[in-house]
Amino acid sequence: MSSNILGSLTAFDHNSQEWEIFKSRLVQYIKLNGVTEANKCALLLTHLSDETFRLVRNLVHPKKVEDSKFEELVAVLDKQLAPKRCIFVERAKFYEATRDVAENIEQWAARVSGLAVRCEFGASLDELLRDRFVLGLSVGPERDRLFEQDATLTFAKAVEVAQKAAYARSARTTSVPAAVVQVKQEPMYRVGTSRPGTGGSSDSRRCSVCGLKSHDASKCKYKNYRCQGCGQKGHLKKVCSAEKAKQCRVNCIQADLDGSAEVSQSAEGCKECELFNLRFQN
Repeated sequence: MSSNILGSLTAFDHNSQEWEIFKSRLVQYIKLNGVTEANKCALLLTHLSDETFRLVRNLVHPKKVEDSKFEELVAVLDKQLAPKRCIFVERAKFYEATRDVAENIEQWAARVSGLAVRCEFGASLDELLRDRFVLGLSVGPERDRLFEQDATLTFAKAVEVAQKAAYARSARTTSVPAAVVQVKQEPMYRVGTSRPGTGGSSDSRRCSVCGLKSHDASKCKYKNYRCQGCGQKGHLKKVCSAEKAKQCRVNCIQADLDGSAEVSQSAEGCKECELFNLRFQN
């Protein structure tokens, strides 16, 4: 072997690494550095972890591992570490595969190719790779462009068409600025007690004696009544400022003893006062 070592080879642990991948790297390392037949076994054993070395020693027992040949050790590890696979299980994974949201076109194409490694498709490999690649794409411009192609489309060409469609979409989203949303300015209104156009509160136009808006306080027919809330003369209970009168919803109008007959006749003709419970003293 040359004094200048090319490449690197890490230690293999069968608990966390795949034997087939390590074996392929080992073969290339031997070929690249021109390792002689006598040194191949030593190279393999020195690149095994303690657990894997113990496994190989147990597998070749009663023969010593140092006396074994390189091909014998490789065959023992192939038999022990090669995964037991079912072709139908591998094909089921291949047919059910779909492109993940986080995958780009290149990653999806590589995953499809990797799923077909152990499917043994034979001569129909390229056609099945193309179909799975196209049908596994989600709805979008890439799939629409591929659906426009004919049956002569190959797997490599399908990947190329999908890449161009993806790049075109990316260019459109980055070059076109986002549309500015115009917000219409609407007038704002404040909720108050006064109506538009009145110029003031509606309470200022009400009678301070009975609370109605059809007359002034000096002309109110209830100006001589006595309030049942505070007991004072000159206003009704519904307009009384006392706390007890404010909390009461049912307003009772009580006529003064001096004018009970006259008040009774006038109260009967008031439509707005019919909303309240009118009580007159006999």
